[in-house]
Amino acid sequence: MYEEGRPTLLEPVTLSELNPSSAQDALKQFSDYIWLFYREHGRSFPWRDTVDPYRILLSELMLQQTQTERVLPKYQLFLDTWPDFSSLAKATLLEVLSAWKGLGYNRRAIALRTIAQESEHYGWTLPSDYDKLLELPMIGPATGAAIMAFSFQKRSLYLETNIRRVLIYQFHLGEEKVRDRQLLHELDGLLDLQCDYKHWYYGLMDYGVWLKKQVTNPNRRSAHYARQAKFEDSNRQIRGMLLLVFTEQGPQDFKSLCQQLPFAPERIQLCVEALKTEGFIEQVSESAPRYRIPSGG
Repeated sequence: MYEEGRPTLLEPVTLSELNPSSAQDALKQFSDYIWLFYREHGRSFPWRDTVDPYRILLSELMLQQTQTERVLPKYQLFLDTWPDFSSLAKATLLEVLSAWKGLGYNRRAIALRTIAQESEHYGWTLPSDYDKLLELPMIGPATGAAIMAFSFQKRSLYLETNIRRVLIYQFHLGEEKVRDRQLLHELDGLLDLQCDYKHWYYGLMDYGVWLKKQVTNPNRRSAHYARQAKFEDSNRQIRGMLLLVFTEQGPQDFKSLCQQLPFAPERIQLCVEALKTEGFIEQVSESAPRYRIPSGG
């Protein structure tokens, strides 16, 4: 599995074609390999050195569809500015969006602030109950599972893009349209072999990052695979530009927005209305409409 200290690919198998005994052996061999890889090549990040639910949630939301290199300085900025849920809960939306600028997918920033406010019900932390976590905004199955494993050391099925890549490559040789429920079943079997869920998942993710550079992306064989929508000339780009104007320049009327953005007024209006509906901005006058990011709590 290793040549001159460098990892080599573990030969993939089609797990469904193996008898139960051989399948169990394959899972055990793979588990041993991942632990060896992690010991030799595990990455180090500040959010891996904590079990604080606030810091784990912050990293998980920031890392969604965002490269680690972009997350690191923002993660530290947030901790320096708002070190815990209670301090973040007092921040205005404008302050949070200003700090979030550059990470994209701004719904995550609103969700983070809302969760901080709702965390008061749990003593300014997060519940250690998976179902209760899923009741909070933008905490889906993967984020909830990450919090359970990384903060509370509890068994959970954490399936994210790097782990999906690893499982499809390793256990679905030549298969197409691999469904997540199959991968979750394999992940469950692998968890039976672990006692340290947190570092097991770190090892899987780190191997997935390395694997991405070695083979054609196995995630394309997922039944749930979809190419990311083009950003240029998209409504997502317009929304991002609008929020940038609001955070940097303050309240704006519609005419000013149209002068600053190189898009048709109809599209700008559509995005302004969407941002209003989602709570990103508010209208501050009726006769000559002006918009702003809410400055209140």
